[in-house]
Amino acid sequence: MENFDTMAKNFDITRRIDRAKIIADKIREHIKPGANKSALEFGCGTGLVGLQLLEGFNTLLFVDSSPEMIKQVEQKLPSATTLCGDLMTNTPQNLKVDYIFSSLVLHHIKDTKNALSQFYNILNTGGHLLIVDINEEDGSFHAKYPDFDGHNGFNHEKLTQLALNAGFKTVAIETFFQDTKIFKGKKNPYSLFILDAVK
Repeated sequence: MENFDTMAKNFDITRRIDRAKIIADKIREHIKPGANKSALEFGCGTGLVGLQLLEGFNTLLFVDSSPEMIKQVEQKLPSATTLCGDLMTNTPQNLKVDYIFSSLVLHHIKDTKNALSQFYNILNTGGHLLIVDINEEDGSFHAKYPDFDGHNGFNHEKLTQLALNAGFKTVAIETFFQDTKIFKGKKNPYSLFILDAVK
């Protein structure tokens, strides 16, 4: 299993930095123009994606369950608003935002249904949930971690239905990125999608 506290200090490798720029650019396409927008990045890690999107929002809350990841965000941006905790089990009362975005986080959460419900509750009416994650694959994405117990990506139709069941009015999913991960000399292809669900 990946230990994100241990990984934090050396997380920002070139591959992740380059991919984060592509992901941030794609998320930016789904942010509607206008003032006074609030956002939350769920599973912000070291802020590779969220720190590129600051200009799109009036306020941006960086959330992660790893204290060491949060430390990295605060070192990069001392004025960052952060929250270290698990929103799936302990959501602060009165937490409401216009946008929630996440990158390669949802597949780590076993209970997808609960996660989507929590996101729905946090969003203001008309708010957007923007999730970037892996398309359904054979498990090779986490081949390095044989005890990985999350999801091997997502099927678009099933994830769309879960979001609709959670209450979202509209759901759109688009594949936008393809790459390979090398493990033990073997290239394992994978692709990413973005989900845009509107409350």
